[in-house]
Amino acid sequence: AVPCAGSALRAIMIEVTVTTEIEVPDSVAFGYLADVTNNPEWQHGVQSTRWTSSPPGDVGATYDQMLDHRNQVVSYRITAVDPGRSISVESTGRATIPTRVTRSVEPLGEDSCIVSVTIVGNPRGLRRLARRAITKAVRRATEVDYTVLKRKLEGAD
Repeated sequence: AVPCAGSALRAIMIEVTVTTEIEVPDSVAFGYLADVTNNPEWQHGVQSTRWTSSPPGDVGATYDQMLDHRNQVVSYRITAVDPGRSISVESTGRATIPTRVTRSVEPLGEDSCIVSVTIVGNPRGLRRLARRAITKAVRRATEVDYTVLKRKLEGAD
């Protein structure tokens, strides 16, 4: 059997999903996550984030993130918003690894929620050979970031 193009594409892409329970109302968690200017407070390696278009938070809005790694700037565009529930962004321009990120929030009760993120990336060039190592590194870093997010939102930082 000849593999379909979809399986060949999945073989070179990375995909990571991380989920955590946070003891705050879902509206608080989503509000914090949807404001990307909060990213430097909880995402390791993000120095700063600034909106580059208006209106901030709407589909089509863009922002830049300055990363610690060689002062790299990565640009993003919001591709989808389900108010109060999820926001999706994709990198634009010359990102090291082009990515799509979807963050979602689901209520568990009045004062708790489940926060999830799915990161899909497409390593280019020789990075494709390191897909498994990149996936592990992205998973580890994301798990740490979401632990920091949980502490921050629960007031334990």
